[in-house]
Amino acid sequence: MSKQAAAALRKLFTRIAAAAAPLLRSPGPALVTATEELMAAARLEEKLAAFARAERVAAARRDRRRARRAG
Repeated sequence: MSKQAAAALRKLFTRIAAAAAPLLRSPGPALVTATEELMAAARLEEKLAAFARAERVAAARRDRRRARRAG
């Protein structure tokens, strides 16, 4: 994921969190639960993006090591 895409996701998650705050105080338990689930999904997306970035870094290191050994 590019830095630009990651920044866009962070901005989106910030907007979701701001919009969710009043919904979490709703008297309707179904709305509160749905909002909590949305927030959990947003955090999951962010964590998956971080994992993808870390995996790309690790794969690049591994590929460089293999190239050095082969060459």
